[in-house]
Amino acid sequence: MRLEDLAESFFGYKLVITAVLSGLLLVTGCFGSAPATTPQPYEYTSNTELKKLDVYETERIKNAEKRTVVTLEQLGYGDLTLTTGEDQAETPAIEFTLPEGATQGPDTWYLINFHFLIEFADDTGGGFCDVRAKPGASVQFETIRVNDSPYIRVTGQDSSSTSTRIEVRYYNYLSLNDIRPGKNELSFAFREYQGANVMSVTVYSDTAIEVTDTTPSSYDEGLTLSQEEQERAREIAFSDPRVYKLAAGKEYAVRTTRADGLIRSADDPPDDDIEVRLAFTRNYMIDDVEAAALDIFVDLDEAAVTDLFPIGTSGMPELTASARELVVSIALADAGVQQALAGRPYTIGYLGISMGGPVGRLGANVLFAFDMPYPLERQAPMVPDGKLTGVKAFVNLKEGKVVQVDEESAPVN
Repeated sequence: MRLEDLAESFFGYKLVITAVLSGLLLVTGCFGSAPATTPQPYEYTSNTELKKLDVYETERIKNAEKRTVVTLEQLGYGDLTLTTGEDQAETPAIEFTLPEGATQGPDTWYLINFHFLIEFADDTGGGFCDVRAKPGASVQFETIRVNDSPYIRVTGQDSSSTSTRIEVRYYNYLSLNDIRPGKNELSFAFREYQGANVMSVTVYSDTAIEVTDTTPSSYDEGLTLSQEEQERAREIAFSDPRVYKLAAGKEYAVRTTRADGLIRSADDPPDDDIEVRLAFTRNYMIDDVEAAALDIFVDLDEAAVTDLFPIGTSGMPELTASARELVVSIALADAGVQQALAGRPYTIGYLGISMGGPVGRLGANVLFAFDMPYPLERQAPMVPDGKLTGVKAFVNLKEGKVVQVDEESAPVN
């Protein structure tokens, strides 16, 4: 092709494209031109308009018929306001009294109706705040900043607020250890974390301890016993010389239910024990354990006490000094433990409770920590440079035997 022909072809295409574009512009012009727009930021600002929230820790509380036991006002208190220049504040303990036979369940269930107002500073930063009523209530708030304004979320709830003033009415069942006959205590506190900045927390005087006949769950309904079963279980419990000795001279209320199920293998039959709990009116020393209660487990068919241990102030079972000594002696008498120790020097690195499975309702695990790392006979694939650092034994106290022995290893450079 000649240079003149190529130029003519190129300019011909250019004329066609120009004509098409001109036509499109003409059509667009018939519909008018769109106005120019500038993206705008999300418009958000906080406010101080009061936001009200009702928070139910379980759905069953929401529909339960509740009766007031005592309010702050009935105890002689007005609204209580907490403020602080620090990151936390707490009221002194407030005493209230429950009936002589008061326990948490199985017939009467105590709960807290916690009514308060929290006010955040407008300059609150990103962080958290925990507002508590002791016993039984913890409401947590998350604070974030949006467009340089505070935005508040209630942790664990589908609730949030653009307001820095939030009024909350919170309901929750109390725990077994929260309730005892006679004198009990109530206190209130809040604590800030990170950039959260709370101006004040006001606890209203209608904050109350309440009761309901509605159980916390359908599972708890299944723990209820007949009156005949309760009486038989208590008779067996107090016929045991150990129980008689531990209960002597102490004041308590008795709570009798079917025992909670234990973690067990699928092919193991479930335990059918009865739990007789002595809820003390105050803490007592049982051996070296400060105990809030004494748990007694009874087998009605065998007419015998199967387990017996104190409940510490945390609400968990605890091993007394004599029980810990027994754990060590059972472990050291076991042939498997002796073989694993192989005469190496050791100290007791840890001794604590274990529950469920082969150790039973309350067992223990004890760690014999070696004086130095030793070579492993078999290296674990995940820890190729591992050394033997000790031996752990799991003990079933009820049967008085070791049920599992594990080697403890760690990478050592």
